[in-house]
Amino acid sequence: MKTNKAVITLLFTMALWLALVLGCSYLKKGTMSPSSGEGSSGSKDYFPLRVGDTWQYRSTTADGKQSEFSIKVLNEEKENGNTLYLVETVSTFQPIHDWYSKPGGWVLMHRQEYVKTGSKAEYQPTKQFLKNPLMSGDSWRWKGKGMMGVEIDESNDVSGPETVSVPAGKFEAMKVTTKVIQGGALVTKTYWYAPGVGLVKSMTDTGSVKSTTELLEYSVKR
Repeated sequence: MKTNKAVITLLFTMALWLALVLGCSYLKKGTMSPSSGEGSSGSKDYFPLRVGDTWQYRSTTADGKQSEFSIKVLNEEKENGNTLYLVETVSTFQPIHDWYSKPGGWVLMHRQEYVKTGSKAEYQPTKQFLKNPLMSGDSWRWKGKGMMGVEIDESNDVSGPETVSVPAGKFEAMKVTTKVIQGGALVTKTYWYAPGVGLVKSMTDTGSVKSTTELLEYSVKR
């Protein structure tokens, strides 16, 4: 019993860490002329998911501790007539797999798996992760269950665009402010998404823990 409790505690801690730093070919800084914000194609896709796309991030806590992680789109899969994108996050923890789909106007998050332990979570109902494209004044709310059946209540509001400078460059990005109540705790997460690039910056505030994540470099296909 003690072993089971220890495993559950570890998985919950890892899930919280991923939420903090997030809230997803070779790497080459400035691959899509980031100062333009949209790239030469003028794409309005704020969450690109093409097989081989990669992003590298650095997360810094309020006390100056830093860590890096990478995200890569591994595969496209067909499931019940839908296309799901398998995305892998690699950090100092075990690799984490997430499955997304992109129906018209949305990015949906279906499930999550911790690769080494095989622990899985199906989002019930499917999580409305992000509106796509993003427009100032947009808002949405999702309530459901995540890892270990924990109840989650999220509300999201969109504003912008704002100019955001990170190591990967300067972007005109839309700001998404997310209020999350999970396991009875409130977490405020702020994301900046650039069209044609995806997440370029995020900030997380749990009250006791604060962190900032910035895009270091990326490679996305057109």
